[in-house]
Amino acid sequence: MSPRNLVHRARLFLRVLILSLLALGAAPPAFAFAEGSRWHGATGGIVRFPNDAQPQEAGNLFAEAWVKLGYRIYKTDKLDLSLFALGNHVMDSAGQPWNNSNKLGLGLSLSWQVSDALNVTFSARHDWYRERGTGEKRNGPRYAIDFYYYRYWAAAPDKFMFGLSQSGTVFKSYGTLAYPGSLVEKDRNLVLTLGAELSRDLVIPDSKWIVSPFVDIDFSWDSDRNEYNNKLIPGVGVKLRYPLKHGEIFAGARLAADYRPVSGTTSVKPGLFLGWYKGF
Repeated sequence: MSPRNLVHRARLFLRVLILSLLALGAAPPAFAFAEGSRWHGATGGIVRFPNDAQPQEAGNLFAEAWVKLGYRIYKTDKLDLSLFALGNHVMDSAGQPWNNSNKLGLGLSLSWQVSDALNVTFSARHDWYRERGTGEKRNGPRYAIDFYYYRYWAAAPDKFMFGLSQSGTVFKSYGTLAYPGSLVEKDRNLVLTLGAELSRDLVIPDSKWIVSPFVDIDFSWDSDRNEYNNKLIPGVGVKLRYPLKHGEIFAGARLAADYRPVSGTTSVKPGLFLGWYKGF
């Protein structure tokens, strides 16, 4: 690795660390909304190395951070109608324009709590997008249907795995159907992304950290048959999780098999990740 690349990655890591600290602990008091407030939101982010299992991504460090702020217009036990703003910041060490960009979106969402485990959200927003390297700017509408499914099963008190006490099993699944696929003019692409993860929570004695071995799968499809949007990626790994109120910090390693049906290629590669999610 050249000194220039090393310096670039160090600067990238520092920027991600600063964003993480702001999101997890240094946010201004205005973000600490009281229970029952009309204001609500969340922040999250991910760092991956490499970005994915494709050969061209070798050595590429990727990072993304986002924050969403909403204001409830109408709410019942099952429905939540909100105005929202969404900010997104993406960067990578390879300097790819689409991975070094900022995006701001303003929109309207209707969230439906179908059951204790399943939430479905319909949204429409207007996005403003800018590539930092090229200075290119775009804007336009985006429509989406999102779902999130979460189940937790507590383990028996005498249940152990890998010598650690097992507290429970978690299954979660999520997906988005979005249109259009990008803000490029006259884009009519329909994009579907899906994911699922099954994990076990293992308790580390005298610690709040949790060890979670997992298996997962990511899937995406688009109507234009772009290779980067058509993939099936099963994986297996382990992560450390630190629970937060309405969120968590996590870090781990994953072995993934990245299959691209358009080209018919499969790449298998290990990767590292670090991230967070925090609702407020």
